[in-house]
Amino acid sequence: MPTKIKNLLLLSIFILFSTVNSQSESKLRQQRLEDVENWFYYLAFNIPQKDYQAMINSDYDMIVIEPVFTEKNNQDFNIEKFVSSLHDKKDRIVLAYIDIGQAEEWRSYWQPNWRLGNPEWIVSTDPDGWGGNYPLAFWNKDWQEIFLNQKSGYLQQMIDAGFDGFYLDWIEAFSEEAVIAQAIKDDVDAREEMIDWVGTIADWARANSPTQIIIAQNASELADSYRYRQIIDAIAQEQIWFDGSSDNNPPGDCPLPKTEKDIDSQEYFDSLTTKCRRIYSEFPESTLHTSSQEYIENLTYAQAHGITIFTVDYATEKENIEAAFKNSLELGFKPFVSNRLLNSFITLDR
Repeated sequence: MPTKIKNLLLLSIFILFSTVNSQSESKLRQQRLEDVENWFYYLAFNIPQKDYQAMINSDYDMIVIEPVFTEKNNQDFNIEKFVSSLHDKKDRIVLAYIDIGQAEEWRSYWQPNWRLGNPEWIVSTDPDGWGGNYPLAFWNKDWQEIFLNQKSGYLQQMIDAGFDGFYLDWIEAFSEEAVIAQAIKDDVDAREEMIDWVGTIADWARANSPTQIIIAQNASELADSYRYRQIIDAIAQEQIWFDGSSDNNPPGDCPLPKTEKDIDSQEYFDSLTTKCRRIYSEFPESTLHTSSQEYIENLTYAQAHGITIFTVDYATEKENIEAAFKNSLELGFKPFVSNRLLNSFITLDR
C-alpha cells in the first residue's frame, strides 16, 4: 500500500475514533444531567456554617455554587475541601458559577483603577440595576486570559478544586446594545463571538477532563445554532414565570407577562404589586418586559434538540413556588426556586 494512502487511512481511522469517543463522552455527560431529579443554586460568598453543613448533608443531586476564592476578600477560602465534602454524596454534580459576560468589582481580578471604559473593553453597566456589574467585550484576549491562563487562570484553579464543570452566566451579553456597538467597532459578530467564547471554555475544560459539564445560563435563543448545541450540555433559564429585584426588594414573586401581547398591556401592569411595578418602570430592559411564552418557545426548541433544561424562578410565596415547580415539571424541565440573591439554603421538603 502506498505511504500516502496508508497515512490517509490512518488519519481517517483516527478521526472516526475521536468522533465516536467524543459522542460517547457527550452521552455520558447528558445522562448524568438527565439523572438529576433535584438541584440547588447558591451564590453567597460568606457562607454561614449552617448553610455550609446543610449543603453537604443535603440530598441534592446537583449543586451550583460560587467558587468563593475568586472574591477578593475570600481568596484563602479552602474551595477544594468544600467541593470534596459536597462530593460525599455519591454521583452528586458540583458546578462552579462563572460570569463570563460581565466584569464584577468584587472579583480578585478587578484592579483599583478599573471603571466603565477603563479598560476599554468594559463597555456598560448592568441593565437590571446590579451594582458593580459591567457588560464587556468578552472576546477581548485580556479578559479571556483571566480564565484561561495555565498558571493563574480561574478555570484551572476550579478544575484543581474538583469541580465537575462550569455554570456559565451572562451569555446574553452578546445582545447588549453597548456590547454590539463595541463589536461593530472591533469588526466582529457579537453573537458568534459568544458561541466561540463558550466553546473555548468547554474545549479548555474537556481537554483536562472529557466529563466536564457545561451549563449555559439564559440566552436560550442561541440553541438555534447547531454549533452551540454541540458545545453545551444544558441550558438553565432564569425567571420564566417569576422574578425579583436586584436589591432583593422584592426577593421574588413578580410574575412575568404570559404572552407577548401582555407585556405592554395596562392589565399586566395593574396586576403587579407596587414593588414589582417599580422594576417594570425603572428597568425597561428587565425581564418583566419579556414573556414567559418567549422563554418557553426557545427552551422547548432546545429540549427537542437534545438539550437538558433547568429552570430558575424567584419566588417566596408558597403559591408561586408551587406554580413554578408545576409549570416547569409539566414541560419536562428541572426546576429550582429561591430568593433573587440566591443566598439562602432551601430544604427539599419545604
